[in-house]
Amino acid sequence: MRRIILPMLLCLGLVVNAFAQTPKDIMKEPIPVAMFQVTYAFQLPAFDTRELYGITHNVGGGFAYKTESNWLFAANANFIVGDKVKGDRTDIFGEGITTVNGEIIGGAGSVALLDINQRGFLVQAEMGKLFPYGANPNSGFFVQGGLGYLRNRLRVDFQQTLLNPPYQVEGDYQYGYDRMRGGPAVHLSTGYLYLSDTRLFNISVALEMTYARTRDLRDYDFRVYTNAETGQLEPVGPTDPHKRYNDFYYGIRVTWSIPTYERKPDDFYYN
Repeated sequence: MRRIILPMLLCLGLVVNAFAQTPKDIMKEPIPVAMFQVTYAFQLPAFDTRELYGITHNVGGGFAYKTESNWLFAANANFIVGDKVKGDRTDIFGEGITTVNGEIIGGAGSVALLDINQRGFLVQAEMGKLFPYGANPNSGFFVQGGLGYLRNRLRVDFQQTLLNPPYQVEGDYQYGYDRMRGGPAVHLSTGYLYLSDTRLFNISVALEMTYARTRDLRDYDFRVYTNAETGQLEPVGPTDPHKRYNDFYYGIRVTWSIPTYERKPDDFYYN
């Protein structure tokens, strides 16, 4: 992901310089505005995502540009974090490495204390339209859509068990259980953007949804389950390169923007 973010930031810096503006009154006339953004979204899963994950939190940042005619362009990168993974340990890791109670025994012979959660990211480019309404000609309702790439996976954290490491899911072994998948994504949002004549309070609130057509990014699944017909343990085995998943997230997003325009000096009148 670092290879994607660094070039993006470089391009954003060049864009900021290219759109340097002479001072104008943002409260009285529509003006072009370049903005750095910090964003947070509370999201719920649907479709195939809901079978494995619960509520997620989406945190990220990026760059946006509003033209004088109120067209919106943006590029951003967002991290997906969730602490709700559905199913017990046997569902997640299979029967091959878990006890009858669904636990994993660590290297010291006691039950390993594992923290299992969701991790992922979404990078995308967007464009949309602002319809002025309210405080000034640069604030109003907007609709926006974009294309990007989404990836998600299971993450196993055992930092609290340094004296009892779970070797079964440690190091490269964890890749056989994390069910990483990724693919192209489509994003849609609608909300309200408020821009003021200060850099402290510029915010937007939006309803959004993200759909991604993903595939398995691991070649092999280590999980083992009992075959109901034969009574024998059988591995899930190689993943299907042709299988596709419908990953879907929807929720509400709050974005804080830091504009780069120069504030117009206050007018003074002399007698």
